Amino acid sequence: MEDIMRGRFSRSMITVAVAAAAVSAVLSVSITRTLGQAPAARPARVGGKPNFSGIWQANNEANWDLQAHAALPAAVTQPGIYPYDYARVPAAPVLALGAAGAVPGSLGVVQGDGQIPYKPEALLIKKQNAEHWIDRDPELKCYLPGIPRAMYMPYPFQITQGTDKIHIAYEFSNTARTIHLDKVAGPPDDTWMGHSVGRWDGDTLVVDVLICATHNLLKLFRFGWSPQRA
Repeated sequence: MEDIMRGRFSRSMITVAVAAAAVSAVLSVSITRTLGQAPAARPARVGGKPNFSGIWQANNEANWDLQAHAALPAAVTQPGIYPYDYARVPAAPVLALGAAGAVPGSLGVVQGDGQIPYKPEALLIKKQNAEHWIDRDPELKCYLPGIPRAMYMPYPFQITQGTDKIHIAYEFSNTARTIHLDKVAGPPDDTWMGHSVGRWDGDTLVVDVLICATHNLLKLFRFGWSPQRA
């Protein structure tokens, strides 16, 4: 009986080993072929204009605030034991987020004096968005982020450029966007990502984003925004 069990066990081990070897061989061939393929040459220009095709990612802290800001232990804070602004602690609703809810410091991405000429009502919206971040930030709910925020979130996106269309596929929330370089009628209603119409000014791509969903844009974390033009 022991010899029979040993024989069955040995045959089982051999079967597993052969199967594992076969899978390993298939994976090795597949990976080798993928790594061995030379990338297609990307033309520097498309239709006489700069070619933006490729993988892009914003490597800055604009997703938390476009302007210069200090690092914070959380996006929403409350007074701690010591009555100083630098000694504030994470507010109870965001405490469970831990380090994921922290805000990294930044010198800002606004050129010049670093200031944004907010209208008083927009500045009020920005303040309210910061105070109610956990309720208003579309990123926390995995909603579409809207424009321009989708361009400076800390996730990669891919641009595929043609002569009359530029398509952008974002990693976050599987978002997609098309910039129309030709005349195309806009959508019949507001959309989360807006309607993007582009034009070339020399080698500079200028994009107007219209018909954005106001309930989305006005809830961008720490920003006030105009629904008419982005």
